[in-house]
Amino acid sequence: MGAYRPLIGVSANWAEDTSRVAQAYLDAVTLAGGTPVILPLTDCTAQIEDYAARIDGLLLTGGGDIDPAFWGERLIPQSGVPSPYRDNYDLALYRAVRRRQVPVLGICRGMQVMSVAEGGSIYQDIYAQIDRTLLAHSQDAPKSEATHEVRLSPGSRLASLFGTERLSVNTIHHQAVRDPGRGFTAVGESPDGICEAIEAEHYPLIGVQWHPEHLRFTQPAHDVLFRWLVAEARVQAEAVRVHERFVVLDSHTDTPMVWTEGMNLGERQADTRVDFAKMLDGRVSATFMVAYLPQKGMNDTERREAHDTAVNTFARLRAQIDNNPDKVGLALSPDDVLVLKDEGRAAACLGLENGYALAGDISNVEKMYRLGVRYITLCHNGDNELCDSAKGNHTYGGLSSFGRAVIREMNRLGMMVDISHASDDSMRQAIDESALPVVATHSSMRALCAHPRNLTDDLLRRLAARGGVCQICLYPYFLSEGGEATVQTVADHIDHAVRVAGVDHVGVGSDFDGGGGIAGCESTDELINITKELLCRGYTADEVARIMGGNFMRVWREVEAHARRC
Repeated sequence: MGAYRPLIGVSANWAEDTSRVAQAYLDAVTLAGGTPVILPLTDCTAQIEDYAARIDGLLLTGGGDIDPAFWGERLIPQSGVPSPYRDNYDLALYRAVRRRQVPVLGICRGMQVMSVAEGGSIYQDIYAQIDRTLLAHSQDAPKSEATHEVRLSPGSRLASLFGTERLSVNTIHHQAVRDPGRGFTAVGESPDGICEAIEAEHYPLIGVQWHPEHLRFTQPAHDVLFRWLVAEARVQAEAVRVHERFVVLDSHTDTPMVWTEGMNLGERQADTRVDFAKMLDGRVSATFMVAYLPQKGMNDTERREAHDTAVNTFARLRAQIDNNPDKVGLALSPDDVLVLKDEGRAAACLGLENGYALAGDISNVEKMYRLGVRYITLCHNGDNELCDSAKGNHTYGGLSSFGRAVIREMNRLGMMVDISHASDDSMRQAIDESALPVVATHSSMRALCAHPRNLTDDLLRRLAARGGVCQICLYPYFLSEGGEATVQTVADHIDHAVRVAGVDHVGVGSDFDGGGGIAGCESTDELINITKELLCRGYTADEVARIMGGNFMRVWREVEAHARRC
Protein backbone atom coordinates (compact mmCIF):
# COMPACT_ATOMS: atom_id res chain seq x y z
CA MET A 1 0.00 0.00 0.00
CA GLY A 2 1.42 3.41 -0.99
CA ALA A 3 1.97 6.41 1.23
CA TYR A 4 -1.13 8.26 2.34
CA ARG A 5 -2.04 11.05 -0.09
CA PRO A 6 -3.13 13.93 2.15
CA LEU A 7 -6.10 16.08 1.20
CA ILE A 8 -4.90 19.52 0.14
CA GLY A 9 -7.66 22.10 0.09
CA VAL A 10 -7.23 24.55 -2.78
CA SER A 11 -8.95 27.90 -2.30
CA ALA A 12 -11.07 28.91 -5.27
CA ASN A 13 -10.99 32.14 -7.24
CA TRP A 14 -14.24 33.97 -7.99
CA ALA A 15 -15.26 35.22 -11.42
CA GLU A 16 -18.57 35.42 -13.26
CA ASP A 17 -20.38 33.87 -10.29
CA THR A 18 -18.17 30.82 -10.56
CA SER A 19 -15.72 29.19 -8.14
CA ARG A 20 -12.73 28.24 -10.27
CA VAL A 21 -9.13 27.08 -9.87
CA ALA A 22 -6.32 27.08 -12.43
CA GLN A 23 -5.39 23.52 -13.38
CA ALA A 24 -1.70 24.24 -12.71
CA TYR A 25 -2.33 24.36 -8.95
CA LEU A 26 -4.12 21.02 -8.98
CA ASP A 27 -1.47 19.33 -11.10
CA ALA A 28 1.35 20.60 -8.88
CA VAL A 29 -0.32 19.19 -5.75
CA THR A 30 -1.03 15.85 -7.45
CA LEU A 31 2.55 15.48 -8.67
CA ALA A 32 3.81 16.23 -5.14
CA GLY A 33 1.81 13.30 -3.76
CA GLY A 34 -1.30 15.05 -2.47
CA THR A 35 -4.95 14.87 -3.41
CA PRO A 36 -6.20 18.35 -4.34
CA VAL A 37 -9.72 19.28 -3.26
CA ILE A 38 -11.24 22.49 -4.60
CA LEU A 39 -12.92 24.51 -1.83
CA PRO A 40 -15.77 26.50 -3.43
CA LEU A 41 -16.43 30.00 -2.14
CA THR A 42 -19.04 30.33 0.56
CA ASP A 43 -20.11 32.82 3.18
CA CYS A 44 -21.39 30.02 5.43
CA THR A 45 -19.22 29.93 8.54
CA ALA A 46 -20.16 26.33 9.30
CA GLN A 47 -19.10 25.25 5.82
CA ILE A 48 -15.73 26.94 6.13
CA GLU A 49 -15.18 25.35 9.53
CA ASP A 50 -16.03 21.99 7.96
CA TYR A 51 -13.47 22.57 5.21
CA ALA A 52 -10.84 23.30 7.83
CA ALA A 53 -11.70 20.21 9.88
CA ARG A 54 -11.46 17.86 6.89
CA ILE A 55 -8.36 18.95 4.99
CA ASP A 56 -4.75 18.12 5.86
CA GLY A 57 -3.17 21.14 4.16
CA LEU A 58 -4.26 24.37 2.47
CA LEU A 59 -3.08 26.00 -0.74
CA LEU A 60 -4.18 29.64 -0.90
CA THR A 61 -4.22 30.63 -4.56
CA GLY A 62 -3.64 33.87 -6.42
CA GLY A 63 -6.19 36.32 -7.74
CA GLY A 64 -7.37 39.92 -7.51
CA ASP A 65 -6.73 42.72 -5.05
CA ILE A 66 -7.65 42.68 -1.38
CA ASP A 67 -9.82 45.41 0.13
CA PRO A 68 -7.48 47.80 2.04
CA ALA A 69 -10.18 48.32 4.67
CA PHE A 70 -8.87 45.11 6.25
CA TRP A 71 -5.69 46.93 7.27
CA GLY A 72 -7.28 50.31 7.93
CA GLU A 73 -6.75 52.15 4.64
CA ARG A 74 -9.03 53.68 2.07
CA LEU A 75 -9.04 52.47 -1.51
CA ILE A 76 -6.70 54.49 -3.76
CA PRO A 77 -7.37 54.98 -7.49
CA GLN A 78 -4.50 52.68 -8.49
CA SER A 79 -5.95 49.76 -6.53
CA GLY A 80 -8.09 47.18 -8.26
CA VAL A 81 -11.74 46.54 -7.47
CA PRO A 82 -11.80 44.13 -4.53
CA SER A 83 -14.25 41.26 -4.12
CA PRO A 84 -15.73 41.31 -0.61
CA TYR A 85 -17.07 37.81 -1.17
CA ARG A 86 -13.65 36.33 -1.86
CA ASP A 87 -11.85 38.48 0.70
CA ASN A 88 -14.11 37.33 3.52
CA TYR A 89 -13.95 33.73 2.34
CA ASP A 90 -10.14 33.64 2.10
CA LEU A 91 -9.60 35.31 5.46
CA ALA A 92 -12.14 33.10 7.23
CA LEU A 93 -10.68 29.97 5.63
CA TYR A 94 -7.12 30.85 6.63
CA ARG A 95 -8.13 31.63 10.22
CA ALA A 96 -10.13 28.41 10.49
CA VAL A 97 -7.23 26.22 9.38
CA ARG A 98 -4.79 28.24 11.46
CA ARG A 99 -6.76 27.39 14.61
CA ARG A 100 -6.32 23.71 13.74
CA GLN A 101 -2.58 23.94 12.95
CA VAL A 102 -3.15 22.94 9.32
CA PRO A 103 -0.08 23.71 7.14
CA VAL A 104 -0.55 26.50 4.60
CA LEU A 105 1.19 27.51 1.37
CA GLY A 106 0.09 30.91 0.07
CA ILE A 107 0.84 31.93 -3.51
CA CYS A 108 0.72 35.56 -4.71
CA ARG A 109 -2.59 36.88 -3.34
CA GLY A 110 -2.54 33.88 -0.97
CA MET A 111 0.59 35.20 0.72
CA GLN A 112 -1.05 38.61 1.07
CA VAL A 113 -4.15 37.03 2.63
CA MET A 114 -1.93 35.31 5.23
CA SER A 115 -0.29 38.61 6.09
CA VAL A 116 -3.55 40.54 6.39
CA ALA A 117 -5.13 37.77 8.48
CA GLU A 118 -2.29 38.10 10.99
CA GLY A 119 -2.63 41.87 11.29
CA GLY A 120 -0.14 42.83 8.59
CA SER A 121 -0.60 45.33 5.79
CA ILE A 122 -0.29 45.52 2.00
CA TYR A 123 0.85 48.10 -0.48
CA GLN A 124 -2.25 48.70 -2.58
CA ASP A 125 -0.06 49.66 -5.51
CA ILE A 126 3.71 49.47 -5.17
CA TYR A 127 4.28 51.93 -8.01
CA ALA A 128 2.05 54.59 -6.44
CA GLN A 129 3.09 54.05 -2.82
CA ILE A 130 6.84 53.39 -3.03
CA ASP A 131 9.08 56.27 -4.02
CA ARG A 132 11.91 54.45 -5.79
CA THR A 133 12.55 52.71 -9.08
CA LEU A 134 10.94 49.27 -9.14
CA LEU A 135 11.12 46.21 -11.33
CA ALA A 136 8.25 45.29 -13.62
CA HIS A 137 6.40 43.00 -11.22
CA SER A 138 3.49 42.53 -13.62
CA GLN A 139 5.58 41.31 -16.53
CA ASP A 140 4.18 40.33 -19.92
CA ALA A 141 6.38 37.23 -20.18
CA PRO A 142 4.78 33.77 -19.98
CA LYS A 143 4.02 32.66 -16.42
CA SER A 144 6.53 29.83 -16.75
CA GLU A 145 9.38 32.22 -17.54
CA ALA A 146 11.56 33.68 -14.76
CA THR A 147 12.07 37.44 -15.03
CA HIS A 148 14.06 38.40 -11.95
CA GLU A 149 15.81 37.01 -8.88
CA VAL A 150 14.80 36.76 -5.24
CA ARG A 151 17.28 36.78 -2.38
CA LEU A 152 16.28 34.31 0.34
CA SER A 153 17.32 34.97 3.93
CA PRO A 154 20.21 32.80 5.16
CA GLY A 155 18.94 30.13 7.54
CA SER A 156 15.32 30.51 6.42
CA ARG A 157 13.16 27.47 5.76
CA LEU A 158 12.83 28.52 2.13
CA ALA A 159 16.60 28.77 1.66
CA SER A 160 16.91 25.29 3.16
CA LEU A 161 14.17 23.86 0.93
CA PHE A 162 15.67 25.28 -2.27
CA GLY A 163 19.27 24.74 -1.20
CA THR A 164 20.19 28.26 -2.31
CA GLU A 165 19.81 31.89 -1.28
CA ARG A 166 19.30 33.15 -4.85
CA LEU A 167 16.27 32.07 -6.81
CA SER A 168 14.93 32.93 -10.27
CA VAL A 169 11.20 33.70 -10.15
CA ASN A 170 8.32 35.40 -11.90
CA THR A 171 5.77 37.71 -10.26
CA ILE A 172 2.42 39.01 -11.46
CA HIS A 173 1.18 41.62 -9.00
CA HIS A 174 0.99 45.26 -8.09
CA GLN A 175 -0.04 44.74 -4.47
CA ALA A 176 2.70 43.52 -2.14
CA VAL A 177 3.26 42.73 1.52
CA ARG A 178 4.39 45.76 3.53
CA ASP A 179 4.12 44.39 7.09
CA PRO A 180 4.22 40.55 7.22
CA GLY A 181 1.97 40.36 10.29
CA ARG A 182 2.15 38.51 13.63
CA GLY A 183 4.51 35.57 13.65
CA PHE A 184 5.70 36.06 10.08
CA THR A 185 9.15 37.09 8.91
CA ALA A 186 9.95 38.43 5.45
CA VAL A 187 12.48 35.93 4.07
CA GLY A 188 12.52 36.74 0.35
CA GLU A 189 13.25 40.05 -1.36
CA SER A 190 13.56 41.15 -4.97
CA PRO A 191 16.48 43.41 -5.97
CA ASP A 192 14.21 46.46 -5.67
CA GLY A 193 13.34 45.65 -2.04
CA ILE A 194 9.83 44.23 -2.54
CA CYS A 195 8.85 41.43 -0.15
CA GLU A 196 8.63 38.20 -2.15
CA ALA A 197 8.27 35.57 0.59
CA ILE A 198 7.22 35.18 4.21
CA GLU A 199 7.31 32.29 6.64
CA ALA A 200 6.56 31.50 10.28
CA GLU A 201 9.52 30.13 12.22
CA HIS A 202 7.60 27.76 14.46
CA TYR A 203 4.59 26.84 12.31
CA PRO A 204 4.18 25.22 8.84
CA LEU A 205 3.24 28.46 7.08
CA ILE A 206 4.94 29.74 3.92
CA GLY A 207 3.88 32.47 1.50
CA VAL A 208 5.52 33.33 -1.83
CA GLN A 209 4.72 36.17 -4.20
CA TRP A 210 5.77 34.30 -7.35
CA HIS A 211 3.94 31.47 -9.15
CA PRO A 212 5.71 28.13 -8.59
CA GLU A 213 2.79 26.23 -10.13
CA HIS A 214 3.85 27.68 -13.52
CA LEU A 215 7.60 28.02 -12.99
CA ARG A 216 7.86 24.31 -12.26
CA PHE A 217 7.52 23.62 -15.99
CA THR A 218 10.81 25.36 -16.77
CA GLN A 219 12.40 25.17 -13.30
CA PRO A 220 11.43 21.87 -11.63
CA ALA A 221 13.10 23.03 -8.39
CA HIS A 222 9.92 24.96 -7.60
CA ASP A 223 8.11 21.66 -7.05
CA VAL A 224 9.83 21.64 -3.65
CA LEU A 225 7.16 24.01 -2.29
CA PHE A 226 4.37 21.61 -3.10
CA ARG A 227 6.35 18.64 -1.79
CA TRP A 228 6.90 20.58 1.44
CA LEU A 229 3.16 21.25 1.77
CA VAL A 230 2.25 17.62 1.11
CA ALA A 231 4.88 16.34 3.58
CA GLU A 232 3.64 18.69 6.31
CA ALA A 233 0.04 17.72 5.53
CA ARG A 234 0.90 14.04 5.86
CA VAL A 235 2.24 14.64 9.39
CA GLN A 236 -0.83 16.75 10.19
CA ALA A 237 -3.12 13.92 9.10
CA GLU A 238 -1.27 11.38 11.25
CA ALA A 239 -1.40 13.69 14.28
CA VAL A 240 -5.11 14.31 13.81
CA ARG A 241 -5.72 10.55 13.70
CA VAL A 242 -3.93 10.21 17.06
CA HIS A 243 -6.03 12.99 18.59
CA GLU A 244 -9.28 11.61 17.21
CA ARG A 245 -8.64 7.98 18.13
CA PHE A 246 -7.04 8.39 21.56
CA VAL A 247 -7.51 10.53 24.66
CA VAL A 248 -5.30 13.63 24.62
CA LEU A 249 -5.12 15.07 28.14
CA ASP A 250 -3.47 18.18 29.56
CA SER A 251 -2.92 17.55 33.25
CA HIS A 252 -2.51 21.12 34.49
CA THR A 253 -3.89 24.53 33.49
CA ASP A 254 -4.50 27.62 35.62
CA THR A 255 -7.27 29.13 33.51
CA PRO A 256 -9.55 30.01 36.48
CA MET A 257 -6.76 32.32 37.67
CA VAL A 258 -7.13 34.60 34.63
CA TRP A 259 -10.92 34.75 34.34
CA THR A 260 -12.56 38.13 34.06
CA GLU A 261 -16.13 39.01 34.92
CA GLY A 262 -18.56 37.87 32.25
CA MET A 263 -16.05 35.67 30.41
CA ASN A 264 -17.56 32.64 28.69
CA LEU A 265 -15.11 29.79 28.20
CA GLY A 266 -17.43 28.30 25.60
CA GLU A 267 -16.20 30.96 23.18
CA ARG A 268 -12.66 31.59 21.96
CA GLN A 269 -11.02 34.03 24.35
CA ALA A 270 -8.17 36.35 23.44
CA ASP A 271 -7.11 36.60 27.09
CA THR A 272 -6.82 32.90 27.94
CA ARG A 273 -4.69 30.11 26.54
CA VAL A 274 -7.40 27.59 27.36
CA ASP A 275 -11.11 27.61 26.64
CA PHE A 276 -13.57 24.97 25.52
CA ALA A 277 -13.57 26.21 21.92
CA LYS A 278 -9.79 25.89 21.71
CA MET A 279 -9.97 22.40 23.19
CA LEU A 280 -12.36 21.32 20.45
CA ASP A 281 -10.33 22.98 17.69
CA GLY A 282 -7.20 21.24 18.96
CA ARG A 283 -8.98 17.92 19.46
CA VAL A 284 -7.89 17.91 23.10
CA SER A 285 -10.05 15.41 24.96
CA ALA A 286 -9.55 16.54 28.55
CA THR A 287 -8.00 19.36 30.53
CA PHE A 288 -7.46 19.62 34.27
CA MET A 289 -8.30 23.16 35.37
CA VAL A 290 -7.07 23.91 38.85
CA ALA A 291 -7.94 26.19 41.69
CA TYR A 292 -4.59 27.78 42.42
CA LEU A 293 -3.84 29.13 45.89
CA PRO A 294 -0.65 31.13 46.46
CA GLN A 295 1.09 30.25 49.69
CA LYS A 296 0.34 32.86 52.36
CA GLY A 297 0.36 32.91 56.15
CA MET A 298 -0.54 29.95 58.34
CA ASN A 299 -2.99 31.54 60.75
CA ASP A 300 -6.59 30.31 60.85
CA THR A 301 -8.01 33.32 58.99
CA GLU A 302 -5.63 33.05 56.05
CA ARG A 303 -6.06 29.30 55.78
CA ARG A 304 -9.85 29.66 55.82
CA GLU A 305 -9.66 32.33 53.11
CA ALA A 306 -7.61 29.97 50.96
CA HIS A 307 -10.15 27.20 51.49
CA ASP A 308 -13.09 29.44 50.63
CA THR A 309 -11.31 30.75 47.52
CA ALA A 310 -10.81 27.19 46.27
CA VAL A 311 -14.46 26.26 46.89
CA ASN A 312 -15.64 29.39 45.11
CA THR A 313 -13.31 28.74 42.16
CA PHE A 314 -14.71 25.25 41.68
CA ALA A 315 -18.25 26.62 41.82
CA ARG A 316 -17.43 29.16 39.11
CA LEU A 317 -15.75 26.52 36.97
CA ARG A 318 -18.73 24.20 37.22
CA ALA A 319 -20.97 27.10 36.22
CA GLN A 320 -18.83 27.59 33.09
CA ILE A 321 -19.26 23.90 32.30
CA ASP A 322 -23.01 23.94 32.96
CA ASN A 323 -23.43 26.98 30.71
CA ASN A 324 -21.81 25.23 27.74
CA PRO A 325 -23.35 21.74 27.65
CA ASP A 326 -22.95 21.46 23.87
CA LYS A 327 -19.17 21.83 24.11
CA VAL A 328 -18.05 20.40 27.45
CA GLY A 329 -18.91 18.22 30.39
CA LEU A 330 -17.47 17.66 33.87
CA ALA A 331 -15.35 14.51 34.02
CA LEU A 332 -15.13 12.86 37.43
CA SER A 333 -13.55 9.65 36.13
CA PRO A 334 -11.61 8.30 33.17
CA ASP A 335 -14.84 6.73 31.91
CA ASP A 336 -16.47 10.18 31.88
CA VAL A 337 -13.63 11.41 29.67
CA LEU A 338 -14.27 8.59 27.20
CA VAL A 339 -18.02 9.18 27.12
CA LEU A 340 -17.56 12.90 26.50
CA LYS A 341 -15.04 12.20 23.75
CA ASP A 342 -17.48 9.86 22.03
CA GLU A 343 -20.11 12.61 22.22
CA GLY A 344 -17.76 15.11 20.60
CA ARG A 345 -17.49 17.21 23.75
CA ALA A 346 -14.46 18.29 25.73
CA ALA A 347 -13.90 17.01 29.27
CA ALA A 348 -13.15 19.50 32.04
CA CYS A 349 -11.51 17.98 35.12
CA LEU A 350 -10.79 19.62 38.47
CA GLY A 351 -7.55 19.82 40.42
CA LEU A 352 -6.50 21.68 43.57
CA GLU A 353 -3.10 23.36 43.41
CA ASN A 354 -1.78 23.69 46.95
CA GLY A 355 -2.89 21.60 49.89
CA TYR A 356 -2.84 24.87 51.84
CA ALA A 357 -6.53 25.12 50.87
CA LEU A 358 -7.29 22.13 53.09
CA ALA A 359 -6.86 24.57 55.99
CA GLY A 360 -5.23 21.91 58.13
CA ASP A 361 -8.45 19.86 58.31
CA ILE A 362 -8.27 16.27 57.05
CA SER A 363 -12.03 16.20 56.48
CA ASN A 364 -11.59 18.79 53.73
CA VAL A 365 -9.89 16.18 51.56
CA GLU A 366 -13.21 14.37 51.19
CA LYS A 367 -15.01 17.71 50.79
CA MET A 368 -12.77 18.54 47.82
CA TYR A 369 -13.36 15.09 46.37
CA ARG A 370 -17.12 15.59 46.54
CA LEU A 371 -16.69 18.93 44.76
CA GLY A 372 -15.13 17.00 41.88
CA VAL A 373 -11.41 17.42 42.64
CA ARG A 374 -9.39 14.47 41.36
CA TYR A 375 -5.88 15.49 42.34
CA ILE A 376 -4.25 17.73 44.93
CA THR A 377 -0.88 19.36 44.39
CA LEU A 378 0.60 18.99 47.86
CA CYS A 379 2.16 22.47 47.98
CA HIS A 380 3.09 25.49 45.90
CA ASN A 381 5.95 27.97 46.30
CA GLY A 382 6.40 27.77 50.04
CA ASP A 383 6.17 25.20 52.82
CA ASN A 384 2.68 24.48 54.17
CA GLU A 385 1.16 22.08 56.70
CA LEU A 386 1.67 19.11 54.37
CA CYS A 387 5.26 19.30 53.21
CA ASP A 388 8.31 21.26 52.21
CA SER A 389 8.22 23.07 48.88
CA ALA A 390 10.96 23.18 46.25
CA LYS A 391 11.14 26.90 47.06
CA GLY A 392 10.61 26.51 50.80
CA ASN A 393 12.66 26.43 54.02
CA HIS A 394 12.91 22.66 54.72
CA THR A 395 10.48 22.96 57.62
CA TYR A 396 9.87 19.22 57.97
CA GLY A 397 12.66 17.61 55.99
CA GLY A 398 9.99 16.39 53.58
CA LEU A 399 6.43 15.44 54.54
CA SER A 400 4.75 16.43 57.79
CA SER A 401 2.66 13.92 59.72
CA PHE A 402 -0.42 15.77 58.44
CA GLY A 403 0.90 15.47 54.87
CA ARG A 404 1.27 11.71 55.28
CA ALA A 405 -2.29 11.47 56.58
CA VAL A 406 -3.55 13.52 53.64
CA ILE A 407 -1.87 11.15 51.17
CA ARG A 408 -3.43 8.12 52.85
CA GLU A 409 -6.84 9.80 52.73
CA MET A 410 -6.38 10.66 49.05
CA ASN A 411 -5.54 7.02 48.36
CA ARG A 412 -8.70 5.94 50.15
CA LEU A 413 -10.93 8.35 48.23
CA GLY A 414 -9.39 7.88 44.80
CA MET A 415 -7.57 11.20 44.40
CA MET A 416 -4.22 11.39 42.65
CA VAL A 417 -1.27 12.74 44.62
CA ASP A 418 0.56 15.51 42.73
CA ILE A 419 4.18 16.12 43.71
CA SER A 420 4.91 19.08 41.42
CA HIS A 421 6.26 22.05 43.42
CA ALA A 422 7.41 19.78 46.28
CA SER A 423 11.00 19.57 47.50
CA ASP A 424 13.11 16.55 46.55
CA ASP A 425 12.66 15.05 50.02
CA SER A 426 8.92 15.68 49.92
CA MET A 427 8.64 14.05 46.50
CA ARG A 428 10.68 11.04 47.54
CA GLN A 429 8.67 10.53 50.70
CA ALA A 430 5.33 11.07 48.93
CA ILE A 431 6.19 8.41 46.34
CA ASP A 432 7.01 5.99 49.15
CA GLU A 433 4.07 6.95 51.39
CA SER A 434 1.43 6.55 48.71
CA ALA A 435 0.04 3.07 48.20
CA LEU A 436 -0.62 4.09 44.60
CA PRO A 437 1.29 5.71 41.73
CA VAL A 438 1.71 9.46 42.09
CA VAL A 439 1.91 12.14 39.40
CA ALA A 440 3.93 15.25 38.77
CA THR A 441 1.32 17.18 36.83
CA HIS A 442 3.62 19.95 35.54
CA SER A 443 7.35 19.35 35.98
CA SER A 444 10.25 18.92 33.60
CA MET A 445 13.72 17.33 33.60
CA ARG A 446 16.42 18.76 35.85
CA ALA A 447 19.10 17.04 33.79
CA LEU A 448 18.21 19.43 30.94
CA CYS A 449 17.27 22.49 32.99
CA ALA A 450 18.67 22.87 36.50
CA HIS A 451 15.56 24.30 38.15
CA PRO A 452 14.55 23.01 41.62
CA ARG A 453 10.98 22.54 40.36
CA ASN A 454 12.15 19.86 37.93
CA LEU A 455 12.67 16.17 38.64
CA THR A 456 16.10 14.62 38.90
CA ASP A 457 16.70 11.39 37.04
CA ASP A 458 16.76 9.54 40.38
CA LEU A 459 13.34 10.92 41.35
CA LEU A 460 11.97 10.11 37.91
CA ARG A 461 13.15 6.51 38.19
CA ARG A 462 11.64 6.25 41.65
CA LEU A 463 8.35 7.69 40.38
CA ALA A 464 8.29 5.28 37.44
CA ALA A 465 9.17 2.26 39.58
CA ARG A 466 5.93 2.83 41.48
CA GLY A 467 3.94 3.28 38.25
CA GLY A 468 3.72 7.08 38.31
CA VAL A 469 3.99 9.61 35.53
CA CYS A 470 5.79 12.95 35.07
CA GLN A 471 3.95 15.46 32.90
CA ILE A 472 6.42 17.74 31.09
CA CYS A 473 5.61 21.38 31.80
CA LEU A 474 5.57 24.09 29.11
CA TYR A 475 6.76 26.85 31.43
CA PRO A 476 9.79 28.22 29.53
CA TYR A 477 12.10 28.51 32.53
CA PHE A 478 11.50 24.86 33.47
CA LEU A 479 12.57 23.87 29.95
CA SER A 480 15.55 26.14 29.41
CA GLU A 481 17.64 28.08 31.89
CA GLY A 482 17.48 31.10 29.59
CA GLY A 483 13.74 30.77 29.09
CA GLU A 484 14.06 30.27 25.32
CA ALA A 485 11.96 27.20 24.58
CA THR A 486 10.19 25.70 21.58
CA VAL A 487 8.23 22.57 20.77
CA GLN A 488 11.59 20.94 20.05
CA THR A 489 12.75 21.78 23.59
CA VAL A 490 9.65 20.10 25.02
CA ALA A 491 10.31 17.03 22.88
CA ASP A 492 13.91 16.97 24.16
CA HIS A 493 12.59 16.75 27.73
CA ILE A 494 10.16 14.02 26.69
CA ASP A 495 12.99 12.12 24.95
CA HIS A 496 15.10 12.32 28.10
CA ALA A 497 12.27 11.17 30.35
CA VAL A 498 11.56 8.24 28.02
CA ARG A 499 15.23 7.19 28.05
CA VAL A 500 15.36 7.35 31.86
CA ALA A 501 11.93 6.00 32.84
CA GLY A 502 10.32 4.49 29.77
CA VAL A 503 7.53 5.68 27.50
CA ASP A 504 4.81 4.66 30.00
CA HIS A 505 5.81 7.28 32.56
CA VAL A 506 5.79 10.56 30.63
CA GLY A 507 3.06 13.04 29.68
CA VAL A 508 2.34 16.73 29.15
CA GLY A 509 1.00 19.25 31.68
CA SER A 510 1.08 22.65 30.01
CA ASP A 511 0.63 25.09 32.92
CA PHE A 512 -1.25 27.26 30.40
CA ASP A 513 -2.60 30.45 31.96
CA GLY A 514 -0.11 29.99 34.78
CA GLY A 515 3.00 30.92 32.82
CA GLY A 516 3.07 27.96 30.43
CA GLY A 517 3.33 28.44 26.69
CA ILE A 518 6.28 28.22 24.33
CA ALA A 519 7.05 29.01 20.70
CA GLY A 520 5.02 26.62 18.60
CA CYS A 521 2.65 25.67 21.42
CA GLU A 522 1.14 28.77 22.96
CA SER A 523 -2.38 27.53 23.74
CA THR A 524 -4.50 24.39 24.01
CA ASP A 525 -5.33 24.27 20.31
CA GLU A 526 -1.59 24.03 19.58
CA LEU A 527 -0.87 20.92 21.69
CA ILE A 528 -1.12 18.91 18.47
CA ASN A 529 2.20 20.46 17.47
CA ILE A 530 3.87 18.41 20.20
CA THR A 531 2.15 15.34 18.80
CA LYS A 532 3.54 16.19 15.35
CA GLU A 533 7.06 16.68 16.67
CA LEU A 534 7.00 13.32 18.46
CA LEU A 535 5.77 11.57 15.32
CA CYS A 536 8.54 13.23 13.33
CA ARG A 537 11.06 11.94 15.89
CA GLY A 538 10.00 8.38 15.23
CA TYR A 539 7.59 7.64 18.06
CA THR A 540 4.79 5.32 16.99
CA ALA A 541 1.18 6.48 17.11
CA ASP A 542 0.60 4.22 20.13
CA GLU A 543 3.60 5.66 21.97
CA VAL A 544 2.50 9.21 21.21
CA ALA A 545 -0.99 8.39 22.44
CA ARG A 546 0.42 7.18 25.75
CA ILE A 547 2.53 10.31 26.17
CA MET A 548 -0.24 12.71 25.17
CA GLY A 549 -2.79 11.30 27.62
CA GLY A 550 -2.83 7.55 27.97
CA ASN A 551 -0.26 7.32 30.75
CA PHE A 552 -2.07 9.83 32.94
CA MET A 553 -5.38 8.09 32.28
CA ARG A 554 -3.80 4.81 33.40
CA VAL A 555 -2.72 6.26 36.73
CA TRP A 556 -6.11 7.92 37.25
CA ARG A 557 -7.89 4.64 36.52
CA GLU A 558 -5.64 2.73 38.91
CA VAL A 559 -6.22 5.25 41.71
CA GLU A 560 -9.96 5.16 41.11
CA ALA A 561 -10.05 1.34 41.10
CA HIS A 562 -8.19 1.19 44.43
CA ALA A 563 -10.76 3.50 46.01
CA ARG A 564 -13.59 1.24 44.87
CA ARG A 565 -11.90 -1.68 46.61
CA CYS A 566 -11.45 0.20 49.90
